[in-house]
Amino acid sequence: MIRPYATLAFAALVLTAPLQADEPAEPTEPRDEVEGEAAAPDYVGRYNGNSFETAMGMIIRDDGTFAWGVSVGALDMRAAGTWQQDGAFITLTSDPVPVAPEFGWSGYETVPDGPLVKVVWAATDEPFQYGSVKLTCRDGAEFYDQIYAEGWSPPEGECDEPVSLQLTQSTYNVTSETYDIAETFNPGEGGTVRFEFRRNDMGVADFTGVVGVLEDGILHLTGAEWPLELRKMAPPTGD
Repeated sequence: MIRPYATLAFAALVLTAPLQADEPAEPTEPRDEVEGEAAAPDYVGRYNGNSFETAMGMIIRDDGTFAWGVSVGALDMRAAGTWQQDGAFITLTSDPVPVAPEFGWSGYETVPDGPLVKVVWAATDEPFQYGSVKLTCRDGAEFYDQIYAEGWSPPEGECDEPVSLQLTQSTYNVTSETYDIAETFNPGEGGTVRFEFRRNDMGVADFTGVVGVLEDGILHLTGAEWPLELRKMAPPTGD
């Protein structure tokens, strides 16, 4: 499954970089054609998946490696690894397998008049403000809001007994577990629950297990979190 830094420049690089064809490919043993069976497609090449407001490219090399990148809106992702062909299909494997970004519990602190929730970057302890918090209260009320640099609290007097919360970073599809905070602290004492955002390999997609098939010049990749289709490009010609 693909999980989320390709940039437009990366996608352009993928689409224009020469194939690694300096070394001749290893000769393969000819196989007998089965009557009615089409020859296995040649996957080595460059692929263009550009569409409206999306830049996407892929290169499949004859040394058994691949690279992929996409940039759309605020989302930039890339993937790299190896591929193997089995008949008409190929199977991709990310190498190394990326570690997904995550929210982690950082502790509790007593801060007079402090926020209920505060999130920081794990590496720098700087405020993290690129996500959202969902808070559930004892009376069943729920609040969903953006995380701010100074932290976040529900409207005054509208959630006297916080029960649980969950953090989300929607661009890269990062969602934390639901944390039970009812027994963690007493909000009346000015408690703040702290979390950290661990970027890990944010922006690196896991293509392990993704299967591709080339049909009529279009590479269809399945097993991803969204359908991927890329058009195989003609090989570059010399001057």
